[in-house]
Amino acid sequence: MASFGELLCVHTDELVQRWYEQWRQEGPALPEMTEAAIKDHLPVQLRVIGDALREGRASESPRKLWEQHGRLDPEQRVRDAVPIEEVVREYAYVIEAVRGWLTERDEQISVQEYSFFSLAIFELAAESARRFSKYQAERVARERSEYVAGIAHQLRTPVSTLNLYVQQMERAQGALNSRAAERLRRTVGRLSRLVDGILRLERFKPDEIPVHPETVAPAQVIDQLVADYEHDASRKGLRLDIFVNRSARMQVDQDLLVDALGNLIQNAIKYTEKGFVRITLEEHEDEVVFKVEDSGPGISSERQRELFRPVLPGQPGGVGLGLSIAFRAALAQGGTLELESEPGQGSTFRLRLPRAVHARKGQSEGLVETSLEDDAPPAVH
Repeated sequence: MASFGELLCVHTDELVQRWYEQWRQEGPALPEMTEAAIKDHLPVQLRVIGDALREGRASESPRKLWEQHGRLDPEQRVRDAVPIEEVVREYAYVIEAVRGWLTERDEQISVQEYSFFSLAIFELAAESARRFSKYQAERVARERSEYVAGIAHQLRTPVSTLNLYVQQMERAQGALNSRAAERLRRTVGRLSRLVDGILRLERFKPDEIPVHPETVAPAQVIDQLVADYEHDASRKGLRLDIFVNRSARMQVDQDLLVDALGNLIQNAIKYTEKGFVRITLEEHEDEVVFKVEDSGPGISSERQRELFRPVLPGQPGGVGLGLSIAFRAALAQGGTLELESEPGQGSTFRLRLPRAVHARKGQSEGLVETSLEDDAPPAVH
């Protein structure tokens, strides 16, 4: 008497044809689209199960049978717009077809072997569903990324034009007082950095972002960022404390450092209504730690788990875009972004970066690294 594994391998074509007839009889929702969804792969899959049974693996879990991508093609079914519920239903027909075929032939199959077969089909359907979900999530993320990056690219030209006008006004006698011109220039600069940060966020994964290290004095970067946001702090009566070794130097991508540190400082000022914002630089042998503390409302543990997600529309306290930019800028340079906070006790962010960041050349680098001025008319809870 042939074993169940041998039956599956020897009578594969007959079983597939039986499945196909039942599938047609049931009236699939999308017959033209789904006919090949399983039919092209079912012979291979039945033989894989049959070979496992012939090898005496009926007592094992069949879950690992489908780890090899070549035994599935759910991505093609997704691209062909085959609903996952249709795929799962079709695998249910496989079990029904094989059960009916065994009954008609009066084959005596052990419970263990039949259980292995049924679980293998179940795991096959489950793996298809997992891959379907992953493919869909990646597609949605890709489409969102392209949409947001497209908007950011469209912002380049008006921002560049604003920057040009500011320069012209600064040169014009009596057109604008120097204090107002400086404030406008810094506002345009903040907007420019935000656009570039969004482009880096949306165009690349953290481990693909181009990194161009150069020798940087962290104190100078902090001075520039504080100057950008000191008006907002002054308007609230906040005290800005800076504790930095002005002789400190490090090899870092200055644009990415500004992306990360600028957003941390901006958020601290934005969400702190009274008290202080403190920026501290800690030097270690192999790393530099930028610490941004505030006396703000603090962040609940529930909220902390959501902070570094790419986009949080509808969430209180903003969309989380700035912290996402900061988080990815840290990862891109081999660093980390840490948070300590309790409601009512303020927040402390620690940006840890290697003292010497490694360079990385990214694909399609020009899309991100092009300066805003290239688009201008002639003339970073």
